Amino acid sequence: MYVRLAGRVRVNTSSLNAQGTVGNVIELARAHILLKLDGGFELVEVPVITGNTFKHWHFVHFVTAYKELGGEKLCEYCKRLVGYRSPDTKGRDERYFVERCAGEDLHGFLQPERGVRRESLVKASFLIPAEDCETRFDIITHNRVVVSEQGTVPRGQQGMMLFKRQYSSSLYGFSLALDLYYVGRLLYAGSDELVVGEEEAKRRGKASLLALLPLLAGEVGASRSRAQPVWRVEELIAAWSPKPLPSLVHGHYADYVEQSVRTIASFSKLTGAEAEIVVYGIDEGAFSRLEETLRSVGVDSRVKLVRRDSWQGVVEYLVDKYESSGSAR
Repeated sequence: MYVRLAGRVRVNTSSLNAQGTVGNVIELARAHILLKLDGGFELVEVPVITGNTFKHWHFVHFVTAYKELGGEKLCEYCKRLVGYRSPDTKGRDERYFVERCAGEDLHGFLQPERGVRRESLVKASFLIPAEDCETRFDIITHNRVVVSEQGTVPRGQQGMMLFKRQYSSSLYGFSLALDLYYVGRLLYAGSDELVVGEEEAKRRGKASLLALLPLLAGEVGASRSRAQPVWRVEELIAAWSPKPLPSLVHGHYADYVEQSVRTIASFSKLTGAEAEIVVYGIDEGAFSRLEETLRSVGVDSRVKLVRRDSWQGVVEYLVDKYESSGSAR
């Protein structure tokens, strides 16, 4: 099963991805993106949540879900939710790591000094503000107070420390890809050999989909102990197929849903692949236009379009399809 997702989340007063300090201000990670403005293009600096952060939190939620499903094949680092892949010098080939650790199976690893690696089956984009939405930076002043055992500020000592942290609010777009067909399989052997049991492979694949629930609910990023993100999924589109699929258009772009459906439709037309597309946050008129797109391309018999009234329903749909697939594919 190959799964592709894209969507938009509304995030307010977040400090999810800091990159260091300037003076006593903790700055957000930021990057320049290219926007089309007034018929031309302009580089604009915006707050970002890196793909590294997004992918790391999928890993954390995957390990948690995998354990809940009874999974036991984890290295000592992955058990502790540390995505350090991998310092195990006993491993001489990909098979060793796939058999031994679900975390390294799904999220990959690299040992450059030994020439051993596995590409991640989960690929995450940066979260960047939607092109049709403005974004801002704010700086909030915080303080830490030192008190004595009697509950007073000690005289002659620095009893208060001020520090400043940046926050931002925006409508963020994202995209994700999960190549679940390769769970438990060797990527580089050429034979796609399954080297773990069927039940174990299914457990790992299901856990990777269950991890989408806390991930998309906003359990992402840093500073959540004092700035839990005010996060809400506004739109979500997911496509799945037993055959490899192209990536969906990133949620940054205003027409990402329409263009994603057209991409899957064109791919189906050219290859004969069957697929399903599940959407949330799309009104009835827009959904009808998506159906018309499939008819106009001529693949409405091979590409099924499904609408759900919640983003959680999209994840449930994917899990149901994975469990009913009858194999680790």
